[in-house]
Amino acid sequence: MGEDGLITGENNAFQIVSQSIDLARNTAEAWNTVWGETFDRLDGGLWGGLVNLGLVLAAVSILFVAVTTGREILEKHSWAELVHMFIWPIIIVMFLGNNGALLSQSIQMIRGFAHVQVMSVLEVQLGELTFRNAISQVGISSAARQALENLYSECERLVGDELLQCWNEKQEQAEQILAEAERQAGGPLEQLRRFVGGLVNAANEGLGEYVGAVLRSVYVPFIRMLLVAVQWAFVNILEASLLLTALFAPIAMGLSLLPLQGRPIWAWLTGFMSLFGVQLGYNIVVGLGAVVVVRSGGELITDVAFLAFLSIFAPGLAVLIAGGGGIALYNGVSNNVKSVIDFSSNTIGAVTRLAVKAMA
Repeated sequence: MGEDGLITGENNAFQIVSQSIDLARNTAEAWNTVWGETFDRLDGGLWGGLVNLGLVLAAVSILFVAVTTGREILEKHSWAELVHMFIWPIIIVMFLGNNGALLSQSIQMIRGFAHVQVMSVLEVQLGELTFRNAISQVGISSAARQALENLYSECERLVGDELLQCWNEKQEQAEQILAEAERQAGGPLEQLRRFVGGLVNAANEGLGEYVGAVLRSVYVPFIRMLLVAVQWAFVNILEASLLLTALFAPIAMGLSLLPLQGRPIWAWLTGFMSLFGVQLGYNIVVGLGAVVVVRSGGELITDVAFLAFLSIFAPGLAVLIAGGGGIALYNGVSNNVKSVIDFSSNTIGAVTRLAVKAMA
């Protein structure tokens, strides 16, 4: 074993797994860097261009509202409606002024808070397991099985004494794979320990059962690789969707002056939060699935099935549930905020009328 406890040689599946972990960590760090470079540079770049576009759209919207409703409001001397008309321009100037600094800070604050909540789900305790530990046990056990398959694949086409000799030569490396897996998991992996024990003692008990268990179809590694690729793509598409949605905030803010049924900024905020809802739901579903797998002792039996669950079924369920919740959230936010703004504008309008009468 090398310095990091990884099996050297051609059958170093744990080195591949370690590289995958590094890739996942580096991917997360890369997305954080992209977010920082996008929203910290307010004096130019992509964010600055979109803020300028939002200001242009806001100016056009102000002209449209002034032409369509401003004249009628002045003729009616409706102070409440006049105040109501000026509320959104003031809000837009606050958020888009200074190169959208306030809007940028608000987006990053929302993302930071939501990210903490999403990650905290992994620490949820169910009995003696947390979601994080259960996911770790399933993933490491699956990686160990893959390492064992790679290790014993050299014996695949041998028969008789040659097969027995090859099998016995793998005993030490199989035990090293078990030790490395338990080191990464931070504790014993009972199902993996039983599996490795069976492989080591198979020479005395007959190889037939274990040959079939460890030397599976040549298509299994390909299926694994495909499912892992799908999961990686889903996670990155979700991150890209969050960033792209965040970048549309200035445009949604600039269009919020238009007399539409619902303000675009509320639709934007709902969509942004719904994407975090997808992340939250995905972590919950995966965590629950991992706990069930560990408690049922299926870490090794369900290795490919759990990957399919991670990459296909859990994302689909999370998107479906978050989508329905997002619609309800939008309706609630839109209606409540509209009521607050209407009440505020009516109050300010009434105070303004009283002040004008008093001055007269």
